[in-house]
Amino acid sequence: MKKLALLSLVFLFLVSACGENVEPKENEQSGTNENEEESTPTGNQIPEMTESDALALMESYKETVVSLFKESAEDHKIESFQSKEEVTQHFQTVMSADLAEWMTDTYFEEKEDGLYVIPKDGPTWLDTEKAFTVETVSDKHVKIIQERNNELVGHGIFTYHAKYLDEKWIVDEIEYEEVSEQTDKKDTQLTSTAENVLDAIARQDFQNLANYVHPEKGVLFSPYVHVTEDAVVFEQEEVASFFENNKVYTWGIYDGSGKVIEFTPSEYYEEFIYDKNYLEEADEVLINERKQRGNMVNNIDEVFPDADVVEFHIPPEESGGMDWASLNLVFEKMDSNEWKLVAIVHDQWTI
Repeated sequence: MKKLALLSLVFLFLVSACGENVEPKENEQSGTNENEEESTPTGNQIPEMTESDALALMESYKETVVSLFKESAEDHKIESFQSKEEVTQHFQTVMSADLAEWMTDTYFEEKEDGLYVIPKDGPTWLDTEKAFTVETVSDKHVKIIQERNNELVGHGIFTYHAKYLDEKWIVDEIEYEEVSEQTDKKDTQLTSTAENVLDAIARQDFQNLANYVHPEKGVLFSPYVHVTEDAVVFEQEEVASFFENNKVYTWGIYDGSGKVIEFTPSEYYEEFIYDKNYLEEADEVLINERKQRGNMVNNIDEVFPDADVVEFHIPPEESGGMDWASLNLVFEKMDSNEWKLVAIVHDQWTI
């Protein structure tokens, strides 16, 4: 499965605190390593990232850098710090270590007589005058997403990743995706949400998955694309405790044999949710594009007429073509413009 494309070009220009540049998302330049992400002390309450919190974080992120740009004299020299190492440490108050190092290396240089700002375009800031959304990835990771025009890179979607490290929220990395006339904005946002959901499913992180579940409708589980009226539906709290639940449920009827499908949630997961590695092996990712792959009638549109469906499909490997499989993630859009999961529908070859 291909990830969303990232812009990693640096644009040179005159020094300006208002200028913008998209930071590259590269392991060696920005991003938090796994050890850092797990550094939250056990037992501490992680504060929820609200829109006002996100706005405050992004303003602090900008001011931390812009204050040094403003300080620089006509010759671009700054006096408050004497080395790049000091600047990097200063930036780590609001950034991950890798992003702080990239920021310092990109915009500052040491000379014999002191520290100087390098004349080039400034980082990409959140436009506080325009709307943005906060999307929860996990309790320690949120995305701050904004679509807008940029003089240098054009019309696109900017995604600022915020991580909770050392008992505070920091900016970790930044993504940019161009939105052209041919790009469907809804598809871009929906695909991103679907990828987050699939990642949580693959990692069996159902506490995180519960954040994406529709708060009123819950999430329906169907072993086949023909959804029955008596399909199992879990509320958010039931999803969060999915793998701790040892109750046996009736999930449907096996195609062909007519045998009742009776499993605990974890057993159902193994056979009818993540029976294949959809995260890494799905060759097709389709949005609202129905393909008749087997004999069973697909009635997802009838059961969820207001929903959008993202299908992750793994094609057959055997010559007979019977070992294909799909996982359909069904979403409905809330008034807050957030996509919420209403169904997980499995699909495979049937008689």
